[in-house]
Amino acid sequence: MGRTLYLIETRARHDYICPACSELISKGTLHFRHDPHPYARMYRGEKTTHWCRRCILAAVATPKERVTNRFRVAALEVLSQGDGESRLLRLEPLRVEMFSVGELLTETLKIEPYLIFRLTAEQFEEFICDRLAAMGLEAQRVGRTNQKDGGIDVLFWPRERSSFPFLGAAQIKHHRDPSQKEGPSTVRDFQGAISGRPINAGLIITNTQFSPDAKWFAREHAKLIRLRGFSDIRRWLINAFQDNAEWREIPKSINLCPGITVSTR
Repeated sequence: MGRTLYLIETRARHDYICPACSELISKGTLHFRHDPHPYARMYRGEKTTHWCRRCILAAVATPKERVTNRFRVAALEVLSQGDGESRLLRLEPLRVEMFSVGELLTETLKIEPYLIFRLTAEQFEEFICDRLAAMGLEAQRVGRTNQKDGGIDVLFWPRERSSFPFLGAAQIKHHRDPSQKEGPSTVRDFQGAISGRPINAGLIITNTQFSPDAKWFAREHAKLIRLRGFSDIRRWLINAFQDNAEWREIPKSINLCPGITVSTR
């Protein structure tokens, strides 16, 4: 059983027994379901559990999370509302594990990608850092979200030593309105921010899209900068980092001179 319960209120699809008080939770009645973190399922074999409303509401002191609409509560607190010390004695020793905010946000967005528009700018940066880490990169946020940072929000570099090391910079733009697009001024300003610095690659990432003018400017005047929008983020959520769309800035072949063409794929 997990040490922290991650609860959502829902109707029971079957009859269940509450682990805290051993009372029957009848099919169709409101109760709380605990969905373990995917890592807990994978490495510790934790299962979904079902808890009666009386035990949970007696233990919960914090409000629901705004993004996921779930409660977080320690299992120890819930069990202490139930059958006294005998249940507490059967608990395994308390184990503390740390998960990054980015990991938790990624698991939530896999279920409902459009929740990305309800994140704060800081949460969105944490999420992007988690995705860069999944690509095999070390990602470091620069300063605070609302603090002046010279136009650079995140620095990243290969986690493993390689024959061709590089240092990349990312600017991350979050919008509440899905229809809002990033224009060419964003690309132009970011190009100025990385010029004169030892940056070998640039990323501008938004949870919406880029205007045609922004794409044209990046293609014609900002060769080191890659633009990634909502459709790219949806691929990143399922770890599709080798998709052909990631190679769209790289031509299939290069004509070096008349008669000499080199294939790049």
